[in-house]
Amino acid sequence: MDKQSSTKFSANEKEIQRLLNENRDWKESLNYIAEEINFLDLFLKADIFQEYALNLFEKLHDFRKKIVEFKIEIQQLTREISNHRHDIEGMRECEDIGCEIFYHEEHLKLEQRLKEFKNRFKDSKLDIFTHTAGYLKKRETEKTQQIKNQGNEK
Repeated sequence: MDKQSSTKFSANEKEIQRLLNENRDWKESLNYIAEEINFLDLFLKADIFQEYALNLFEKLHDFRKKIVEFKIEIQQLTREISNHRHDIEGMRECEDIGCEIFYHEEHLKLEQRLKEFKNRFKDSKLDIFTHTAGYLKKRETEKTQQIKNQGNEK
């Protein structure tokens, strides 16, 4: 009987370690996305867009609002993932299968929420790049600048 108990304990420990590894991966993924969000925030605030593009500044404002929403949501998710790590550790205290199932279900719910967040962010990022790419200011070449200067001299 002692051998069966240690086998069950070992399987439980392996499962707990798997969940902890997933939790760590989620945290790393959110850290990366947080950096992307910061970049997009700077990108949208930068003076790199054409000045007289129709409805562009309204669209940029909408994108910036969405970025703020993502910043808030990523903070919430990061906090939940951190708290969930402690919940996973609590699985060691489970004495019945119902307790373990509860923790697994919570893990799956959080995983689904993270996937939905990542998909929404990915779609928004693509939307930002698609809508702004055509409105970036064009860098003048030396030849274009010379032609302009010659026109001003006349």
